[in-house]
Amino acid sequence: MGRPTDRYGFIRPPVVSNDNQLYVKPQDNWFDQRLDHFNKSNDRTFKQLYYVYNDTHYKPGGPVFLFLSGEFAMDEPYTNPNTYWLEMAKKYNALPIMLEHRYYGRSVPTQDLSTENLKYLTLELALKDAEQFILGMTKKLSIEGSKWVVWGLSYSGKLAVWFREKYPNITVGAIASSAPVGSNMNCTGYLRVVSEALGIVCSDNIRKANYEMEDLLKTPEGVVKLRKILNLCDSFDGKNMDDIRYLSLLLAMNVGGSVQSNAGIDHIIKTMNDPSGGTPLERQWTYQTCTSFADFVTSDLPNSPFGHNLPVEFYTKQCTQIFGPQITAQTIQKAVDRTVATYGGKRPNVTNVVLTNGSLDPWKASGILEDLNNSTKAAVIEGSAHCADFFGSNPTDTQSMKNARKLIEQQIGEYLK
Repeated sequence: MGRPTDRYGFIRPPVVSNDNQLYVKPQDNWFDQRLDHFNKSNDRTFKQLYYVYNDTHYKPGGPVFLFLSGEFAMDEPYTNPNTYWLEMAKKYNALPIMLEHRYYGRSVPTQDLSTENLKYLTLELALKDAEQFILGMTKKLSIEGSKWVVWGLSYSGKLAVWFREKYPNITVGAIASSAPVGSNMNCTGYLRVVSEALGIVCSDNIRKANYEMEDLLKTPEGVVKLRKILNLCDSFDGKNMDDIRYLSLLLAMNVGGSVQSNAGIDHIIKTMNDPSGGTPLERQWTYQTCTSFADFVTSDLPNSPFGHNLPVEFYTKQCTQIFGPQITAQTIQKAVDRTVATYGGKRPNVTNVVLTNGSLDPWKASGILEDLNNSTKAAVIEGSAHCADFFGSNPTDTQSMKNARKLIEQQIGEYLK
């Protein structure tokens, strides 16, 4: 739905070092979670997966770092130890725990993913899961005096921010990497940042290519030529606007995902030659975009390098086709408005949060780039990609990356005083 998945660079996995002999995948642990926290007559529960990492460095009474998993299965490479939040857990003698998001990975609470069953996939229930988990684990581990810090990246970074806003007394702070909190139906900022990152010459070349493609689509002969150029299926006849728009989306997000992950032409070529489709998790994610925050990447820009075939209607139509006539452009807009009204968009009412964004990350257009108050700090990491600071420290880190990490380290120290 316009947000690149890992195939397009939405979250570039951290690199796992084969030399790390300390890495042992955490054991599976399960937390009994209510399916619907807000309906007392519904007593159904499900098992929510969580990992407790190596606690060698944890000291009794120390803090707990809770990483909120996002729209992905809680598995490698996201669970490997070469990540910055685990570095900080070691430094502060914290107990590191990762909690899987409901409906993703192995924490699916229903027998199937029908539209009726997906009604329990909401922001409010996901946030309540985290609250109940913290309360339950505090009691289970007898760590009533411990301070909790929540972490997240991308979508789960939004959750970390919103958790601080909704449950400010449960944790002492949050670290959010590349969190696009500014929900929007018509997200023009993404491709605008992509164009800026590419530079004038590259953007002009992409613009010319897209305009040439649009010209080829005007005639049967042109469609045949385009099929050969892009190796499209014979069934593509250039008459179905949905097919044209989907092709435009794939081409735009291929480039956008490469910019987002700070990759180059090799990555673009690899993606173009990748015959695989999406992941089984995309139905859940699509449902969330259609019912909570949209974030539809559009080309609704003057003189757009990516053509004019990615309007909001392309996405809203998909929502209706996939989930039924009850999902319309109007219901999606109301959902976005409700999310912004509830959580504040780019001006959330929060304290004790660090928000980092990469200067090359197209999602920075929906992120917070300046400090909100004395305890809610923002850092833009020059030359950095989406969620790049999630990776572990590296000798090749830029000074801007080092500065952002120093800020995080300092703020955590303040939270834990």
